[in-house]
Amino acid sequence: KARRIVRSHRNGGTGNEIESQESLTSDSSNDKKRKRSANGGSGPRLGNSMITNRLLRPTAAGEVDNVNLPWSCAIYSVVNWMVAFQDVEGIQIMCLKTLPYLLEDEQQRTTAQRAGLTDNVLRAMVLFPDNIELHTVAFHTLVLLARPLGGNEGMLFHTAMVNTRGIFNNGSTNSKNGIVIMLDSMRRFAQDEILQAMSCWSLVNVALTPLQKSILVKLGGLTVTANAMLQHPYNAEVQFRALFALINLVIPIEPRGPEETEQMREIEREIFLQLGEAGETTEREMLDASVGQITNLVVVSMKNFCSSEAILNRACLVLHNLSLNEAYHGTLLWTPNCYQMLEWCIGNYPHDHVLQQSAGGTLQRLNATLSSNEELRVRFTHSIRAQQQHSLELARQEAVYLQEQHLEQQQQQNVNSS
Repeated sequence: KARRIVRSHRNGGTGNEIESQESLTSDSSNDKKRKRSANGGSGPRLGNSMITNRLLRPTAAGEVDNVNLPWSCAIYSVVNWMVAFQDVEGIQIMCLKTLPYLLEDEQQRTTAQRAGLTDNVLRAMVLFPDNIELHTVAFHTLVLLARPLGGNEGMLFHTAMVNTRGIFNNGSTNSKNGIVIMLDSMRRFAQDEILQAMSCWSLVNVALTPLQKSILVKLGGLTVTANAMLQHPYNAEVQFRALFALINLVIPIEPRGPEETEQMREIEREIFLQLGEAGETTEREMLDASVGQITNLVVVSMKNFCSSEAILNRACLVLHNLSLNEAYHGTLLWTPNCYQMLEWCIGNYPHDHVLQQSAGGTLQRLNATLSSNEELRVRFTHSIRAQQQHSLELARQEAVYLQEQHLEQQQQQNVNSS
């Protein structure tokens, strides 16, 4: 029906010709047509409706709003369906699978943020807490919703994520933080590698906003990201996305900028007050507790995927950001093979300028720390020698094992031939 109306416009059709076409909605009546003609309209128009006021929810009387919207209102239509059938698991999954294709377009993404799509995605994750497929596609939608927009429009997503009051139905006394919902899903589905990769990807964009990054760290974002790397050490997608997320999460706290308004500070105080004890913990305290595990996991990932330039690139950036804090230099120096892997990356990937700069900067800072402390330098030299001896011992054991395996195979072949 919508296409016929558009074709009539293109062919120079008049308002009366368009009026003769079927209505866009099944609820249209002759009275509505007469009203539109009386108003001198030249074609179908959307008046002051629930769409224009972002009231894409059931009415106060509990009735479902019109779900047959024009084809040009794709995002609005999907949001309407998610609200009208919020208790139907299959429809929620279908809508969430469709959204990433729409949200690749920045204009559609802006429309989605204004329509309150973030609230609907988080509500679906709450109402269906045990559906892995739904949570995976929900994280994919959040990846695109969190993608930065031009100007200050990103604040629309920012406000919905850090303090989502519209997750539950009207009248509910519950109020959950959107980031809490995301991290809770990551903890409960820790064994699902596809969900872990997608959720880590969403953290990459969510952490671009300073306030969201602060809440992520305080609520355990470092722990769940490290756990994803620990649970799936040989999955390249999980390792790549987790390392990408850590780049933003471990970066030192930047001082407050002059552009921060009093309203933003008030929002931050209110959110941290809602978080309770978690809000009182500082980012530095959370990072201090995880820096050893994170450094070790990064080095293990570098060794497991030494042929993947993309993974090594992100891993070097994580170590670079950690090295910006001098207090973590000791951790980097005493983590087995960390120093050697940085040197190895520089020698084997000379054309990756980002890797060269990040790995080289990290080694330069570590060497400066070593040169200023003779005792530390002696300990580090002994540590390197011990690591080399350990590596040689492992190589010898592996060679002996392979030799024994070869002898057993030969003996078995001789027995079979005799």
